[in-house]
Amino acid sequence: MNVLVDIASVIAPLFVIAGIGFAWGRSGRGFDTGMIGALTINLGVPCLIFSTLTKLQVSPTAFGHMAGAFTLAVAGNMAVGAVLLRAMRLDVAGFLPTVVFANNGNMGLPLCLFAFGDAGLALGICAFVISSVGNFTLGIGLVSGKLSARDILKNPYIYVIGAALAFMVTGAKPPRWIANTTEIVGGMSIPLMLVALGVSLSRLKVQSLSRSLILAVMRIGTGFLMGVGISWALGFEGAARGVLILQCSMPTAVINYIIAERFDRHAGEVAGVIVTSTLIVFAALPLLLYVVM
Repeated sequence: MNVLVDIASVIAPLFVIAGIGFAWGRSGRGFDTGMIGALTINLGVPCLIFSTLTKLQVSPTAFGHMAGAFTLAVAGNMAVGAVLLRAMRLDVAGFLPTVVFANNGNMGLPLCLFAFGDAGLALGICAFVISSVGNFTLGIGLVSGKLSARDILKNPYIYVIGAALAFMVTGAKPPRWIANTTEIVGGMSIPLMLVALGVSLSRLKVQSLSRSLILAVMRIGTGFLMGVGISWALGFEGAARGVLILQCSMPTAVINYIIAERFDRHAGEVAGVIVTSTLIVFAALPLLLYVVM
């Protein structure tokens, strides 16, 4: 019974806040997704990363282990996804980011926080940063046909994590005004990400249900198996094991639709995969949380 109560306490905030966004989107009221997304990605999330990592007692070693494990998972997803997409005779470069890069921000970070507390959030941020950097570099490179090293250097998360790790390694504390500011600004990120997720789901449409369902199952199933297998192989336990499996099992990231639309490459079908995979994960959340908790 206690486990069920714990699972319900994790799921309820996710459903309620995302549901508010969904209802807002369906109501026809204005919601500037571009502005909210830019504000969250460029300001809120960097502050959340800095505040969380400098405030918690998460060792650089644990952070490094999670980074390595999630990188292995992404690489494994790419290898399996490329083989399966080629076997299905689909555009590998066009669809590979859709089945590899998951919603580790809007959905993954709140789940890590609600399930494992602040320590889980810190480890979840590690996976989110790797996924974000990969999506904005390799993901865009695959869809557009151009891969530039400059895109990596433009990503603000790299520099924010570097600054936070400097404080973590030296044991120093950031000035109080910086700590307070980043904590307040970062605190808006998770609610905004969940509301934006709900609004996005209310606006995206499924074009090809059968293909969307197959690709959604590929994203979630392969990710879950990678998370379970890598956490077992590396001996992860507790929050580290749970966060790795959760972040590996998240649905397709909404940013993949924006990238596909920008380069006119299967945007409608990518939107269908996002909606389908998100609904599957929502339905499977009680079982998924039971496994990790």
